[in-house]
Amino acid sequence: MAVFGLIAVGLVTGCGNDSGPVTSGELVPRPEVASEDKGPAILDGCRSGVEHTEAWTCVYGDPASEKTVVLWGDSHAMQFSPPLIRLAEGRGWRLVTMFRGNCLIADVPYQSACDAWRANALDRIAEEEPEKVIVSTDTGNGYALWQGGDRLTRDESEPLLREAFVRTLKRLSGLTGGRPGGVAVLRDLPRSGFRPPDCLIEHPDDPSACDFKGFRKNPPGFDLVAARKVRGVDLVDLSAVVCPAGICSSARDGMVIYRDATHISATFAETLSGLLGDRIKEP
Repeated sequence: MAVFGLIAVGLVTGCGNDSGPVTSGELVPRPEVASEDKGPAILDGCRSGVEHTEAWTCVYGDPASEKTVVLWGDSHAMQFSPPLIRLAEGRGWRLVTMFRGNCLIADVPYQSACDAWRANALDRIAEEEPEKVIVSTDTGNGYALWQGGDRLTRDESEPLLREAFVRTLKRLSGLTGGRPGGVAVLRDLPRSGFRPPDCLIEHPDDPSACDFKGFRKNPPGFDLVAARKVRGVDLVDLSAVVCPAGICSSARDGMVIYRDATHISATFAETLSGLLGDRIKEP
């Protein structure tokens, strides 16, 4: 974890200010291994396995702090753990993380094991009595629902997901005492139609050849719609920073930005800690 932090600290100062052309061999992480750049939470075993229903947790920052912040969700929440860990360390938070890949945190039946994990996670959040809960979720095509024994299309599922995520956010608001800003939604980021690290390997001398127009499936996303409907919930949207003017870079400032089509690399994510510190209210 210390080595990861040292690498990221060396890169933070350049975010958004390209220092010049680089080759794929000079990028951090190297494109060939970028898919594994998921940050300390995965290395520390903080993500519940898909066959598990227990809400595994890890604690970062100051374990003795009176300010508890929970980061909860699927892999799209986990990708934000590097900057939030750094923020917790700097602000003296007790940061509790809970993740499960491909598991819907919106309050609606999805898959039995996932539904059990969600319920257990909400119970754990209630036990923690946090000052703040930060959530993020994939909003792509994966979360197609069932109704009356029939599988819905993802488009048919969208209005149900919006209603379900409203229920989740209202419950979390109650668990944080209903205070304004007690719940923050990190909006799902734009995605690519290809695997950016593979493109960087194919264009070793021209990373800019792998720039792409970011897009969202099922726009604008049930996370954004629900966050705007629940009083007191903060919406934190980093889209314009990650993809200025809608154009995303596979690599920038010596870093691989996207480790796959839908997740940013942990190396790049950690450089967002200052920005998140500006946009996330102190609990």
